[in-house]
Amino acid sequence: MKTALSLILLFAVSFAHATENIKFYFPNEDIWKMIEVYSKASGQKFVIDPGVRGKASILVSEPVTLEEAFNQLSTALALNGFAISKQGDTMVVKSARNIQRDLVEISTELPSLRPERMVTWIYTFKNLPADQVNRDLRILCSKDGEMNVFTARNQIIITDWTTNLNRVAALFKELDKPVDPTIAKIVATAKKERESTKKEATNKTEDKTPKVEK
Repeated sequence: MKTALSLILLFAVSFAHATENIKFYFPNEDIWKMIEVYSKASGQKFVIDPGVRGKASILVSEPVTLEEAFNQLSTALALNGFAISKQGDTMVVKSARNIQRDLVEISTELPSLRPERMVTWIYTFKNLPADQVNRDLRILCSKDGEMNVFTARNQIIITDWTTNLNRVAALFKELDKPVDPTIAKIVATAKKERESTKKEATNKTEDKTPKVEK
């Protein structure tokens, strides 16, 4: 009896491990088909917006885990401008812009790199003015992302793909450091000199402007 039970348990464990890896190779395949294959293998429920259409390629020759399959699927969708949002026990697939507007995840912690998804990340600067960063570095966002500032708390609010958020976070880490007093003094002096030169140039221009007698 004990032997039979051990064999049953061994078979159950072996079956579980066998189903962990799935074939996920799609050369120029319809996006809906990719989602369907993953859904059947994982048992995950999906709701797909009618606007989700097109083809993509996932070229992974060896079987992959369900986790890796989902990572590959989320990346393929992102390349086509579509995002996945988890709502309860269901995954909702819509255009990245629509996900950004009504179903996006919000976090003050840097989100994990994978799976690829849209997240609104709030970062509080310690040493830089957030409004200046927002003005000077808006190019950091992807074509689907956007960046805004909450001046009252010196925060930047970025909604973008997780891969881009992690890239931006690495840059913020390097920029948001205390300024060396010596460098700060040099910058302040240079700024004062520029303003003085600009003022002198303006005064000279005004002096050369012919005055019209009334």
